[in-house]
Amino acid sequence: MHVNPLHPVFAAEVTGVDFTAPAQRQPVRDLHDAIHRYGVVVFRNERPPTDEQHVAFSRLFGPVEVGPMFKITGDKKRIDNPALVDVGNLDADGNIMQPDNRRMLFRKGDRLWHADMSFHHNRATYSLLLGHEIPPEGGDTEFADMRAAYDALPEKLKTLIEDLTVEHSIWHSRGLAGFPQPTEEEIESRPPAHHKLVHTHPGSGRKALYLASHASHIVGWPVELGRDLLKMLMRFATQPQFVYRHTWKLGDLLMWDNLATMHRATEFEDTKYRRDMRRATCRERPIDLSAAA
Repeated sequence: MHVNPLHPVFAAEVTGVDFTAPAQRQPVRDLHDAIHRYGVVVFRNERPPTDEQHVAFSRLFGPVEVGPMFKITGDKKRIDNPALVDVGNLDADGNIMQPDNRRMLFRKGDRLWHADMSFHHNRATYSLLLGHEIPPEGGDTEFADMRAAYDALPEKLKTLIEDLTVEHSIWHSRGLAGFPQPTEEEIESRPPAHHKLVHTHPGSGRKALYLASHASHIVGWPVELGRDLLKMLMRFATQPQFVYRHTWKLGDLLMWDNLATMHRATEFEDTKYRRDMRRATCRERPIDLSAAA
C-alpha cells in the first residue's frame, strides 16, 4: 500500500489495495491512518468492485448504514443491496430520470456543500462512493477540509463559536436547492438533529467545523442572525486553499471523512449523460435496524 498526497492540505491517492481480498488480509490500520490524516482518499480501479466487495470493504471502517434514512414520495428502488445509497441519475428501470422526477429534484441538493447524514443524530463518519458509470464531462466532486478551515479562523471568532449548537435538517437543504414542499410522509421520515458547530475530530484529535447545507440555524439565536453566521463560515471554509476537486474515472472508489470535510457534486448534463454512483456510509454508532425499518 502506498499513499500519494493530492493537495497541500489534505486528500491522497492510495494504491496497492486489493478489493477482492478478505477482510483479514486488508491493511486496516494503515487505511485508518490514511483517512485520519488526509480526510479524503482515492482508490483507482480498472473496473468497479462488485456491490458486495464495496460493502465488505466499507465495513472495515465501522457500522454501515442499512436501509433508507428518509422517504421520497413515489420513489422506487434501483439497487437491491440495502447498504448502498443510489446517488446517480437513473430510475428503477435503469433509464435517465425525467427532469421532474422527484428523486432527480431531490438529488439537486447534492450540489450544495454538505456533510453526509448531518441531519441525523447518529452522524455519518465515512462515505465510500463508487463510480459505475461516469459522464464524459462534468460531474466532478469537490471537498473542503474543515480542520484546516477551523485552524485559519481568527481567534475571536473561534471563541464566539466554540459552544454553539446547530440544527440540521435534510428538508432545509433541499428547499435551498429548489426541491418542492416536502410531503407530510417525507417530513415525518426524517426530523432534524442538533450538533455542535465546533467539535474535535476523533481520528486526528484536531478541532474542526461541522458545517453543511443541512445546517438550518443556530439553536438559541435569532434565526436570520444565526444563518448569516453560518453562511459566512461556509464561505470562509470553502476558499480555494481548503478545496480539492476530484475528476472521476470509471472504477474510482472515493472515501471521505464527513467529520473532517464537506463536499459537493458539480454540474453535468444530467438529462443527457448517464451517471451511476453508489455510496456506502459508515456511522458513529451501531445502527438500530428496528428504528430504520
